[in-house]
Amino acid sequence: MTLIGAYLGSPDWQRWNSKQAEAELSRYKRYGVNTIFAEADHYRRDIIQIAQDCALRFMGGLTCFNSKDALVQNPELHPICRDGRRRPQMNWYLGITPSYQAYAQSRLDVLKQMANAYNLDGIWLDFIRWPLHWEHELRDDTPAPLESSFDEHTLRRFAEFADIDIPAVATSRKSDWILRAHRDQWIDFKCWIITDFVAQAKAIVDAHLAGKPLGLDIVPATSPQRERLLGQRLHDLSTHADCFSPMLYHHALGFSPKWMTETLDEMATETDKPLVPFVQVDAFTSEGELYAAREWERVLDAALSHGGCAGLIAFTGDMLHANGRGRSMEGLLRRRPASSA
Repeated sequence: MTLIGAYLGSPDWQRWNSKQAEAELSRYKRYGVNTIFAEADHYRRDIIQIAQDCALRFMGGLTCFNSKDALVQNPELHPICRDGRRRPQMNWYLGITPSYQAYAQSRLDVLKQMANAYNLDGIWLDFIRWPLHWEHELRDDTPAPLESSFDEHTLRRFAEFADIDIPAVATSRKSDWILRAHRDQWIDFKCWIITDFVAQAKAIVDAHLAGKPLGLDIVPATSPQRERLLGQRLHDLSTHADCFSPMLYHHALGFSPKWMTETLDEMATETDKPLVPFVQVDAFTSEGELYAAREWERVLDAALSHGGCAGLIAFTGDMLHANGRGRSMEGLLRRRPASSA
């Protein structure tokens, strides 16, 4: 079965009463949605049950390395750039350095509680990466992305990983030395940190939600960028993840639906695991420029026609209610061959 998902932000479903939940979830089902995606540390069992009673799967999500509250409580988690300065906040995003074992374990503990407490149909890991505000930094009209983190804790872990002695100089000189003399090891280290977290997450899901999938939200950068900046190496992650969800927000990045196909083509060469991309339904802000209905159909077709894809996730799901987006998706799904729907 092709997965047709709708991502719903917590302010949407957390406020529903039972009747509202039944009405809203039935509405999504009419659009062709068969899976609800949410992201929170705590869920409502009644909403999960209502969704499942409507023959909808309910996937939970864990925010891994992004939390303003955690940074306030522990400033050491703040990522450090090559020049030794703290990574600046960009719009709403800052990110957390993923090499801190105590923080990573705290998120795994939340995952275990989540898997134990709720009858979820699977779990997706979000912000499973080194810090990057990719929606901004990967645009063609922005400066080169900032690389991090060169904080002392991370550098100690890297020195142990690579079995090297890092010169006792200023942070800017340390980072230059690492990227000049040990660049490949630095990239391997960043990928290892992320892959190790995913391996532990997979063990938790298998133990407490047996048979349910673990998915990962993947940044739609080129393979070298994903590994160098984000630590997302699909080949290694494929050992543990059941599904990858590249976040193909073409409109936010200033690209066309053709870019979506090219990105999926590249990712399909790196993994044999199914791809279930997030697709941008419409402009993300009220000031953003809406895009045409015909382009929305091309977006849907780019995902549903790709051989490496097992479906798509509408982001955000509530946008399906406006500008005919949901009805358009319903019509396209009805026209597709039965084996593809």
